[in-house]
Amino acid sequence: MSKVDVSKLKEQDPLNKIAPKKYGDSTIRYVTFNVNGVKTLFNYHPWNKFNQDYNLLFNTLQADIITLQELKLTASTLSSIKNIGHLPNFKSFISVPKVKRGYSGVGLFVRIPDENASPKVRRNLQVIKAEEGLTGYLPSAKSATLSYRDLPSDMSIGGYDTDIDETTGLELDSEGRCVVIELACNLVVFALYCPANSMGTEEGEQFRIKFLRSLFKRCYNLKFKLGKEVLVMGDINVCLDLIDSAEGMSDRQKQNLIQPTSDGLSFETVNYEECNNFKKSTAGRSILNQYTIPGMQHSLLVNHNLNSIGNEPFLFDTTRYVQGRRMNMYTVWNTMTSARAVNYGSRIDLILISCPSMVQSISNSDIWPFILGSDHCPVFTDFDVEEVEELIGETSTKSTSTPVPAKLDFEAKYYYKLSQAVDISALFSRKRSPTENSESSSSSQSCIKTDIDAKRSKVETVPSKPKLKYVSRKLPNKADGQRGINSFFGSNASEN
Repeated sequence: MSKVDVSKLKEQDPLNKIAPKKYGDSTIRYVTFNVNGVKTLFNYHPWNKFNQDYNLLFNTLQADIITLQELKLTASTLSSIKNIGHLPNFKSFISVPKVKRGYSGVGLFVRIPDENASPKVRRNLQVIKAEEGLTGYLPSAKSATLSYRDLPSDMSIGGYDTDIDETTGLELDSEGRCVVIELACNLVVFALYCPANSMGTEEGEQFRIKFLRSLFKRCYNLKFKLGKEVLVMGDINVCLDLIDSAEGMSDRQKQNLIQPTSDGLSFETVNYEECNNFKKSTAGRSILNQYTIPGMQHSLLVNHNLNSIGNEPFLFDTTRYVQGRRMNMYTVWNTMTSARAVNYGSRIDLILISCPSMVQSISNSDIWPFILGSDHCPVFTDFDVEEVEELIGETSTKSTSTPVPAKLDFEAKYYYKLSQAVDISALFSRKRSPTENSESSSSSQSCIKTDIDAKRSKVETVPSKPKLKYVSRKLPNKADGQRGINSFFGSNASEN
C-alpha cells in the first residue's frame, strides 16, 4: 500500500481518533496492547492495509515505547514476522516461551532517538540494559553459563526477588511473560503478560500468585533499595477495582449488594464497603492493591510520601490518574459472547509508574476501544519529558553519564539471529533525497528474504541450567485447547 493511502487512512475512522501528543517530540508515549496473536492483527481493519508493517503500525499509534503481549510465536517462527527484529525506527526485545511453544510471548519495542532529538528525549529512549524474564534465573544473553543474577551488578538490572529458588524462578520464566529494560534516565520498564489461571486450577493459581509476588517485590527492591524508578505495563490479568469489572458489578447488583449510580465516584461512595471488599476478594487482587496507590478517592495522592521504606503502596495507576473514577472503561471483552458490542468487559491492561514527578508530567492517558485486532484494546500514557526531568531534577548525574552500549545482547536481531529483509526495489531505484529516505523508513515496501541459515530452527532454545519441563495446569476434564466461556470474566476461573 502506498504512503499516500496510509496518510488518508490516518484521517479516517478509527485512526483519526488517536490523540496527538500534546507536546510533540518532547512527549514520550507508552502503549500496551495484547494482540492475541501477532500474526492475526493485520487481518483486521485498518491494519490489513499496512502490508504487515509493524514499524508503520507503531508510528501510526505515535508510540515511543510499546509492548505487545500474546505474540504466540516461537524462536523459529520469529523470522516469519517481517523485519520484527530490524524495524527502522525501533529496537526490538522479545521473549517467547521455552516450553509451551506458540503460546504467550511478549515484545517490547523502543523508538530509536532521532539524531536531532534533545538530550532529555534521548535519555528517556536510550536502553542501557535489557533482560528476559522476571526472576533473573534465565541464562543471560551475554553468557549461556551465567544467569542475569550471576552477572556483575553493573551489567544486570538487579532488584531480584530473593525469596524464590532457581527451580521456581525458571518455571515462572519458562512461558515468555516478561521483558525488562533499563533506560538511561534511571527508569526500569517491565513489559508483562501476567498469568490468568483461565482453567481455574489450584496449581495455576499458585503459579500466578508466585509470579505477581515476585514482580512487585522486584519493583519494590528496585525503587527502595537501588534507587531506580519503575514502570509496569502490560496485561496484568487482574482488575484493581469493582468499577473495572462489569461482571463483578452485575453479580453484586443481582444479589442486591450494591446500588447503581450515574458515575464512578458516587458509586464507590454509596457502595464503599462492597467496593473495598472487592479489592481483597482474591489473592492476586490483594497483591496488586497492596502495591498500587488507592484510586477510590477524589484524586490520587501525587505528593504521597514514597521516600520511606515500609508497606505503603507506591505505584500510580496512570489511566485512573487522568480519567478519574470513570466507569465502563474496559480493555478486554469476551469474544464468545460478543461482549464488546455492549461494552461488558474488564480493565486488566495497565500502565503503572512509581515516580510522583512522572505522574505530575502526564499530559494524557486513556484506552483506545475503537482500535480493533484483538479481544483487548490498546492503552496509552503520555509523559512530558521536559517537565519530568525538571521535577526529577535528574538525580542523575548518574543518568547523564551512563554509557549507552553499542550492542545489547538481548536485542532480538542479535539474540535470535534474525536476518533482515532486503528491499529489492532499492537495487534499481534512483538515489533518493534525505527527505524521501526519512519518509520511506516508516513503511517497508515489498521485500524478499535474504538467505537464512537452513538450520536456523536449531536456535530454538537458549541454553539453560536445569532443563525446563512443561507441566500442564489444565483440569483433566477439559478438552485440550478448549477455552471455557468464563475464561475472561468468571471469578472462579480467573481474577479479571
